[in-house]
Amino acid sequence: MLDHYGEWHKEKQTKPPLLFLVGEQRRDIIPKTLMDPSLPRDRKIQVDELVVYGTGVMESFEQDFTRLLKETEDKAMRWVVVFSPTGCEAMLRALGMLDTQTGKAKIDEKRDGKTFIVTIGPTTRNFLKMNFGFEPDVCAEKPSPEGVEAGIGTFLEGTN
Repeated sequence: MLDHYGEWHKEKQTKPPLLFLVGEQRRDIIPKTLMDPSLPRDRKIQVDELVVYGTGVMESFEQDFTRLLKETEDKAMRWVVVFSPTGCEAMLRALGMLDTQTGKAKIDEKRDGKTFIVTIGPTTRNFLKMNFGFEPDVCAEKPSPEGVEAGIGTFLEGTN
């Protein structure tokens, strides 16, 4: 981006700013890269972020998730796929893994050995780690259904 945008505006000492339309949960790699203080002034690009969408937890999520956990408790294995940081607290609470006094995951609690957590990518994994002290079983290398499937496959290969 630095080179491409820089080529468009090579005659200008200060590049026109970019408007970066984002969600409320996001990584900051693009603004950090483009506005890096170590860049020469003629390469730096101002990035103005505007939050255009947000996510929220459905009121019924925790109740619905708890119901699904009960319905599947006799299964030999089940996977919980976490696509966003938004529902992490409710998920941990429904799994009985959230200490209400500390707001952190109960790391001393034994997991049931059949319920595994996979995140769609590093943003959600890092959110679980930083906010709840919880390490998911798998983090997809690519944020896609195929990435989740590949991560689960690699995990299962390692347990055999």
